Amino acid sequence: MALERKRSGRRGGSVRHRKRPPENKCKTCCKRFTAFMFSHVGLCGLVVGYSILGAFAFRALEAPFEGKKVDEVMHKRMDTVKRLWAITDQLNVLYKENWTRQVTEEVKRFQADLVHAIKEGYDGKEGNNTQWTFSGAFLYSLTVITTIGYGNIAPRTGPGKIATIFYAIIGIPLMLLYLTNIGDILAKAFRYLYSRACACCGGSGGGDAASVEARRRRAAESWRVQHIVGNASSSRLEIDDKFPMGIPPPPPPPISRITEDEVRIEPIPDDMYRDEDFNGKARVSVPITLCMVILIGYISGGAVLFSLWEGWGFLDGSYFCFVTLSTIGFGDLVPGDSVISDGGSQEKLVMCSLYLLFGMALIAMCFNLMQEEVIHKVRACGRRIGIIKDQEDDDDMG
Repeated sequence: MALERKRSGRRGGSVRHRKRPPENKCKTCCKRFTAFMFSHVGLCGLVVGYSILGAFAFRALEAPFEGKKVDEVMHKRMDTVKRLWAITDQLNVLYKENWTRQVTEEVKRFQADLVHAIKEGYDGKEGNNTQWTFSGAFLYSLTVITTIGYGNIAPRTGPGKIATIFYAIIGIPLMLLYLTNIGDILAKAFRYLYSRACACCGGSGGGDAASVEARRRRAAESWRVQHIVGNASSSRLEIDDKFPMGIPPPPPPPISRITEDEVRIEPIPDDMYRDEDFNGKARVSVPITLCMVILIGYISGGAVLFSLWEGWGFLDGSYFCFVTLSTIGFGDLVPGDSVISDGGSQEKLVMCSLYLLFGMALIAMCFNLMQEEVIHKVRACGRRIGIIKDQEDDDDMG
């Protein structure tokens, strides 16, 4: 016995002091980095970084072609001016009909060349006031993954179109994941702040803790009664199995003689209170009107901002903000016209992009809050008219 104990002790000691295989540090770092990137903070940075990367890529692909097309149009215009001067110089005696006929032919030729250049991407901007700057490319990359697509700026080269396809295939699911996660965390934060504000103001914040506790107590009593009956019936079946056919079993003892061994009362399982009606907390209900006020206020603030930047009216600014945040994107009103035409600050386009990015997350938050409120009201209405059975009715029947 002593020898066996020594052997077992040696074996146990060898097991205890056995070195674990060294973990792959690169694999561990990759796991941590992936978990962080798909967290709430990392997801925001991932969307912004992906948009910045797309801005650099699209600018590198499209800006040279845009500059080349601008130079071609400028050369054709100067050639047309030179030919018009040559026509005027050749005609020593100016006859209106001859001069008009030759000049009209030159103007038609220039118009045809200009229309062809517009189809290939020329937009009338010259010099430094081009569309494919960094801020313009950043706004374009953001409108691609948000599926807005104004249409005022689009890739004209083959590599740019191919890059847009693959950029959207990866970026659109990433944007949907961003809206889902950020909208959910903003909804939770806003619901917490709203409940704290209601508590400070003396309001209930939506929900009745007393009724929740009453339903919890009735459900526990009903579960105990049903569990006692189940144990009693199972004990009766065990007695029936012990006696063969034809021999009647003894009569069951009276209720006063039933012992704790025959009727067992087990603790209530924890998963019984997992439903939202028995979670022990009062449900925080954010009114739909408050969510609508938040959306209207955000759209109105954007309307004032773009009215000052772009020279629009308040109605046009509100219309643009609504069409943009709802991802409709008609393209009849687009940001950046004053920036490009008047040589304004390019930071305005970046601010417009951030307004769009945060606004869509805000809309996702409001939709999340309104969806919960609508579902709660529909359930309450269903219980009133009898379509949905109430938990209290089940307790009374039990």
